[in-house]
Amino acid sequence: MSISKSFFGKLEDGTEIDLYTITNKSGASVSLQTLGGGIQAICVPDRNGNLADVVLGFDAPKYYMDGDLGYQGLLVGRVANRIRDAKFSIDSTEYHTPNNQGTWTLHGGGRFSFTPWEIKEMSDNSVTFKKFSPDMEDGFPGNFTLTAKYTFTEDNILRLEYTVLSDKKTAANPTNHAYFNLSGNPAETVENHYLKINADFFTETDECQLPTGKLGAVHGTMMDFNEMHKIGEKIDEPFRAIIDGIGYDNNYCLNKQPRDFTEAAVLYDEKSGRQLSVYTDLPGIQLYCGGWLAKAGNPGKENGSVTFRRGVALETQFYPDSVNHPEEFPFEYVMPNKEFRTVTEFRFSVK
Repeated sequence: MSISKSFFGKLEDGTEIDLYTITNKSGASVSLQTLGGGIQAICVPDRNGNLADVVLGFDAPKYYMDGDLGYQGLLVGRVANRIRDAKFSIDSTEYHTPNNQGTWTLHGGGRFSFTPWEIKEMSDNSVTFKKFSPDMEDGFPGNFTLTAKYTFTEDNILRLEYTVLSDKKTAANPTNHAYFNLSGNPAETVENHYLKINADFFTETDECQLPTGKLGAVHGTMMDFNEMHKIGEKIDEPFRAIIDGIGYDNNYCLNKQPRDFTEAAVLYDEKSGRQLSVYTDLPGIQLYCGGWLAKAGNPGKENGSVTFRRGVALETQFYPDSVNHPEEFPFEYVMPNKEFRTVTEFRFSVK
C-alpha cells in the first residue's frame, strides 16, 4: 500500500485543495480531497483487470462548490438529507437550521460539504479528515467535531468510519454523497446497472419528498429491489413516492436491527463485471439516481459528465428528518462528551 499527496486546485478565495491517493498492490486506488473530505476518484478493475474510475466528479475543486451539481463524493453533515421546515426540537428547545432548499434544510445547509477539512492523521492505507463546528453554527447545538477515516484495503474495500464528539446533546447523521457508475464508460447511465436493496419498507413522503413519519411496503411496487433487477426497469413508473421525470430519490428502511453491521445494497454492472456491496451499521440507505441533475452542459472528469442518471448515490443514514420523528424512526442523539460512531464499507469485486 502507498499514499501520495498532490495539489488539486484552488478555491476562489485562494484556499489550496489537496488530493490524497491511496493505491494498493494491484494498482486500484482511491483519491480523497480536502474540500468536503470528499471522494474524488475510485479506480477499480473490471473482470479483465482493466482499471477505471467508478465515481462521478470533477477535475477542479470549484465545481464541487456548486450544490446544484449534486454534492459529488462529498461528506455531508451535521445532518444529512432533509429537515422539515428547517427546524427541530431537543428536550423542548427548538432549533432553526438553514432554509437552503424549498421550505426545508438539505444536508445540514451544505457547510460541511463546501468547506475544506483538516487532515487529522494518515497511514499507508488511510486518511482521517476532521471538521469542527462551533455551538449553534447553522442552528445546531453543541461544539461539534466530526472525523471521517477512510481506509482502502488490498482487496478493494473502502471503509469509512465516522466519529462525532459534542459537548451538548445534539443530532448527527453524517454520510458520503458519492455517485457510482461501475461501467467506467462516459456514455453509460446507471439505468442498465442491476441493484439489490435489502429492505421491505421505505419512508413515505409528501409531494416535496419530506417524510410523513409513516413507512410504506415495497412489495409489489416499483420500489422493490429485494430481487436484483435493472434500475431503469421501473424508474419511470408512476408511484406516490416518486416525482415524475426524476425517478428514485428515496430512503429505504433496511431489514436489520438498527445498529447491526450488515449488507445494505448490491450494485452490479453486467458489461464490466464490477460489483459494489454496501455495508453499514445504520438503519437506512438513500437511493438517488441523479434525476435532478441537468441532462446536458455539466462538467465532469474523463469518465464522463455529471448529468441526469449518470450515477447512483447509495447514502447510508438514519432516516431523513429523523430529528422530527425520534419516536417513529430508529434514531440516536449524540450525548454530551460521549463519542458517537458509525461505519460504512464500499466493497468492490468482480463477477
